[in-house]
Amino acid sequence: MLWAYFHFYQLTIDSGGEKDNTAAVIVYEAKTNRVRQCNAAASSAGVAVGMGMAQAAALCQSVSVIDYCEQREAHRLMALANRLYQAASDIVTFTPDGLALRLDPLIRYYEGLENIWQVLVNELNAAKVKYAFGVGWSIEAAKTLAMNKANQLFHRNEQIRQALSACPLSATELTDKQRNALKRVGIHSLQQLLDVPASELGRRFDNTLISYLCALRAETFPRVNYYSPPDTFFSLIEPSYEISHTEQLLPFMRNLTDEFLTFARLRNRFSQQLCFSLCFREIPSMTLTVGSAAPLFKVKQWESLVSLKLEQIVLPAPVVKLTLQVDELEDVDEQTSDFFNNRVHEFAQKQLISRLQARLGESVIQYPYAGDDFRPDQLSSFQQNNVKVERHHPLPCVSLLSPAPLDESPHIEYGPVRIQTGWWDGNTVKRDYYIGRTDDGRRLHLYRDSAGAWFISGMYC
Repeated sequence: MLWAYFHFYQLTIDSGGEKDNTAAVIVYEAKTNRVRQCNAAASSAGVAVGMGMAQAAALCQSVSVIDYCEQREAHRLMALANRLYQAASDIVTFTPDGLALRLDPLIRYYEGLENIWQVLVNELNAAKVKYAFGVGWSIEAAKTLAMNKANQLFHRNEQIRQALSACPLSATELTDKQRNALKRVGIHSLQQLLDVPASELGRRFDNTLISYLCALRAETFPRVNYYSPPDTFFSLIEPSYEISHTEQLLPFMRNLTDEFLTFARLRNRFSQQLCFSLCFREIPSMTLTVGSAAPLFKVKQWESLVSLKLEQIVLPAPVVKLTLQVDELEDVDEQTSDFFNNRVHEFAQKQLISRLQARLGESVIQYPYAGDDFRPDQLSSFQQNNVKVERHHPLPCVSLLSPAPLDESPHIEYGPVRIQTGWWDGNTVKRDYYIGRTDDGRRLHLYRDSAGAWFISGMYC
């Protein structure tokens, strides 16, 4: 067996949607009077997990405090499990901040361990969560490595054993009482514990420690309950700040919609109605229902409807929590076959990108994107991160890297559109753009410069 364990050590902060990444944020649990999570800005100020509130406030006076809620964090963990379920089906949840995934059945399906690993990493990066991971021959071994922040993908058992030997006892699931008992018999590290036969430990310690040690060594495999997605969808987001303007709600509602569409794609189902709830601190929540006359399966399509709906409401108070619940799901039939086709295309694209990243490296993979420049030859560019940018200009599907002289006489179907700009960077242009159609039916993106010469800048498909 081969397991991966992901420890989401600041899941509440990641799901809160920080407006300023440079601001110090901590998650505080009042019941135990200790800091549960802190972001990079708080850590750089000296705040650490486990501190009391007074000490954290003394080290960083401008820190923002989020109250810890285990149930809320468990909801976010289930959303991550549902997101990863489209790539791996053997998932075990460890509430409130851990997921274990079995990798060995997927190696053949994805044609290599690196390929499946890249798929998982891409999904977690898209979810914008921070995590530490470990890969081991059992869940217990992978979790120990994750708690020690090994963050390495191991292929061989010898690598796993060496990494486990370097872990302290505090990274294991042993209780303080068990660790103190081991220290009294001279066992101060995990390497010493792994070297001691279980029969010898059985003379001094109870069955709980022996069972855990056998699972850590992969000598036994405890039974686990695999994650099974629910039949209906429910998810929530509690921002780290109060929202007073409706336009600020749109990014959070987009994230909830994206989670639902992933949930629906796994079941080949859809819904024509989304039911949002806007929760306030002191007054009853507001229900916001967004409906569609036709099946929609893209985030951008739903986002436009949600945006129109938000324009019609006025918030009676700042929003402190958003939820999305969808109870009625419809089956995909022949009239909604585009929904299924898009599902196949999307997952095939993700697998292709993950394989390219695994084989060639992330640094050489580039994505086309459209910027906000009026000059068509300056509009299209490439970047390493797959960030979607809205395109504001109707450009041809194929743009030439450098314009080609026009050596035929196409029929002008549209134009001219004069573009005379570029004064800010010294690359001034004065051109008249046209759309021309050749005798064989091809449509070309053409322009004529100030000297009267004609060029081809792109082609329409």
